[in-house]
Amino acid sequence: MLSRSDRPCHQPVTPTASRVRDVIIVGSGPAGYTAAIYTARAGLDTLVIEGHEPGGALLAAGPVDNYPGVGPFVSGPALADAMRRQAQHFGAELRPGYVDRFALGDEPKTVSMSDDRHHGRALILAMGSAPRSLKVPGERGLIGVSTSAKRDGAQFTGRDVAVIGGGDGAVEEALFLAPLARHVTLIHHRPRLRASAIAVARLRDHPNVAILTSIEVVALLGGPHVSGVRIRSTRHAGDSTIAAAAVFVAVGQTPCSDLLIGLVDLDAGGHILTKGATTCTSAEGVFAAGDLIDRRYRQAVTAAASGCAAALDAQRWLSHPHCLPSDSIARKGKIPS
Repeated sequence: MLSRSDRPCHQPVTPTASRVRDVIIVGSGPAGYTAAIYTARAGLDTLVIEGHEPGGALLAAGPVDNYPGVGPFVSGPALADAMRRQAQHFGAELRPGYVDRFALGDEPKTVSMSDDRHHGRALILAMGSAPRSLKVPGERGLIGVSTSAKRDGAQFTGRDVAVIGGGDGAVEEALFLAPLARHVTLIHHRPRLRASAIAVARLRDHPNVAILTSIEVVALLGGPHVSGVRIRSTRHAGDSTIAAAAVFVAVGQTPCSDLLIGLVDLDAGGHILTKGATTCTSAEGVFAAGDLIDRRYRQAVTAAASGCAAALDAQRWLSHPHCLPSDSIARKGKIPS
């Protein structure tokens, strides 16, 4: 997550007499780095604010075998590092740290950090998303509740663990844990997993993995360490308990858009609304990419594609401000050159 929501986000910021960039990109995943590659390669003065862990969601990814041109099994962190180095190669400046506040109403736009402020003519938002919580008793405070098997899974080698979720992220967590844990239980509240068929097939090949569907998580048990999961079938009454020394929660993502409330238009889920087929937000000269706008696909390759689109839209806007297509023009595919 690349922005902090525990500080005021609507206070006016007076620009200082510092350097004004052509483009500031907030975010360091595939969307942010791809945008930086395109803008820096085009000769634009580009600053990327990376957060404290550059690479975004790729840092938690295992082997990546579905990104064109790499692989067959390049790790997520290695892919992120390659993107980062490519952005640097073309001249993008990379800055660690979090954004505390945005000021988008004036020119130039201002991005405030704890120790500095940066000013840019155009802004590309690519802060990604953060893991969604279960919102059940015991989720907060118990030791052994995690959102990343890659980070925490090795601690539970040889023990029973549970993974909550049914998408590609949950199956990937279970695949990572299967060679380490004594037993892995994947719990999903729907009748079928939403993950890709090939990923599910790989998971079923592991004899120490059980997949439970149509099962809801009622509570996480234990204290201070996790000891189990209380579950309930959606098909019949009655609760039961599964023993687990750790629980890995993978029930989706929430866009990191808290600091943008009131600054750009958002939908009910917190995703940034863009105009027509473009990456333009409701704020002039502000563009969005990656998980901030992706409600459906949420893949590294689609994030990179939207980062490319945001960079091209920003380049076009910088050359001809205010001339990007309106909603009606964009829907017809008529983008002015």
